[in-house]
Amino acid sequence: MTNAPKPTKNQRREEAREAARAAREKQLKRQKTLKWLIPTVASVAILAVVAGVVWAVIAFQPAPKQEAGPLNMISDGILFETDGAGGVQHVETKAIAKGTDPIATTPRDDALNIVMYVDFSCPVCKAFEGANADYIQSLVADGSATLEVHPISILDYRGYTTDFATRANNAGACVANYAPESFLDVMAAMYEQQPSEGGPGLGNSAIVDVVKSAGLDDEDVNSCIRGVSFEPWVSAATDRALAGPLPNTELANVSGTPTILIDGQQYTPTTSWDSAEEFQAFVYAISQAA
Repeated sequence: MTNAPKPTKNQRREEAREAARAAREKQLKRQKTLKWLIPTVASVAILAVVAGVVWAVIAFQPAPKQEAGPLNMISDGILFETDGAGGVQHVETKAIAKGTDPIATTPRDDALNIVMYVDFSCPVCKAFEGANADYIQSLVADGSATLEVHPISILDYRGYTTDFATRANNAGACVANYAPESFLDVMAAMYEQQPSEGGPGLGNSAIVDVVKSAGLDDEDVNSCIRGVSFEPWVSAATDRALAGPLPNTELANVSGTPTILIDGQQYTPTTSWDSAEEFQAFVYAISQAA
């Protein structure tokens, strides 16, 4: 019995475009629905206040949390492992299809399983990344660990005056979909050039410039970022993380970012999130208990 041939680069690119197209169509459909609902709800309320209230409650229930997602993030996260030659590579997966749920990653028995729920607009995530990214990637590169990154948006209209968090994490989804080999570099660049909280954050064209500064200039990625193509998925993935349950851990749900898990155990520093020493001590303790 022979193995099925791996998709060519062009075939993978077409799959990526199709995933982004499906997500974009879902977003446009939602926008059209809202444009229709707003005047309709207002008219009904004028005719009958009670009926209008009932209609509004029904009409504005959250959409089903089953949005089409990017390639290589079927678990709602992108997984990295050693390439066997001292480097790091992503694990290819299909996209989450519309109307289906994510498929949780099966933990490895021969390596630590590091899972991070992060928001690219989150200052504390930036602090953790700055202190620990190189160490984590070294563990992945030598086969001691795998790394799964879940980008979620929790700072829309909280830390920022716009939906910058969603748009920033949409950029991560776009890169995972079209150029997953650049994901970690782009994530680092997003943190390095993260704007201060309290303002509007970066515009979409500025986010494209950040991605380019990480060495990735891809027409499909740029278009995906400018169009916020994976906004519905970012919202759905965020809702899933906040509501729980989370896979492969007893932690019920994400309550803030960063949420860092190693073999299902949550890392919560006692000093500060930019303490490399404390994180490395936690990793060592988990590895000894394995």
